Amino acid sequence: MGNHNNYPNPHNNPYRMSNQPSERKMPVNHQTPKIDFNLNRICPSCGKIISLNHNFCKFCGVDLSGLRPMQDADRAMRELAKTALTDPNADVRKDAVDTLGDFGELEVLGVLAYILLNDPDENVRKEAADELGDLHHIISLDVLAKALKDKSPIVRKEAIEGLKKIKKKNKPEKQEIKAELKAEKEEDLEIEKQPEEPEQPEEPEQPEIDEEDFEPAEEKQEKMDYEEEQDEKLEFSEEMKEDDYYKL
Repeated sequence: MGNHNNYPNPHNNPYRMSNQPSERKMPVNHQTPKIDFNLNRICPSCGKIISLNHNFCKFCGVDLSGLRPMQDADRAMRELAKTALTDPNADVRKDAVDTLGDFGELEVLGVLAYILLNDPDENVRKEAADELGDLHHIISLDVLAKALKDKSPIVRKEAIEGLKKIKKKNKPEKQEIKAELKAEKEEDLEIEKQPEEPEQPEEPEQPEIDEEDFEPAEEKQEKMDYEEEQDEKLEFSEEMKEDDYYKL
């Protein structure tokens, strides 16, 4: 047998290409989640798998009665959710997550929450955080807060952006107050722009009306005749008194 030292070392081959592009390998620890949408649902607040019959999450206690499960979604959305959860290729899962977010349906919140916390690829988790932020549902705040502890900085950064989006979108009280103040300000400006109404002249005082003016002409004449007769009697009586005085 020959000496092995006489054989050339293959690692010292000058014609060997050391920088050959390598294919992207999937992590060996990727586990396909066992989720049957006919039996289970995913809590959008904590990302845990629970029974479809539960209206409250047994892990975090959030009320799920107002959210439709994935079972109620159409077939296309259910198949896309399965792809996002189970496909062995990370790029395919990422594209499926992106498309689920574009649907804008609340049924996808639980699937996105599960992917954010459990997918082995950081780019897929980052995409899930981005889509949860774009959906603006307040129930996703808890799962995004959990993602702040993710080992990947790009996932943590996207989780922060998602929290900002949801917080900004869910401030109706502050927005309503601003709208009311703006409306009041505009109303005050319109009042100031309106021309002042000219002062109305005072109405002249009405002269007092004598009740005698409304007496009938015949009654008025009789009254005048009666007064004149009384005056004549008074004059006659005074004349009689004077005659009596002189006689004395």
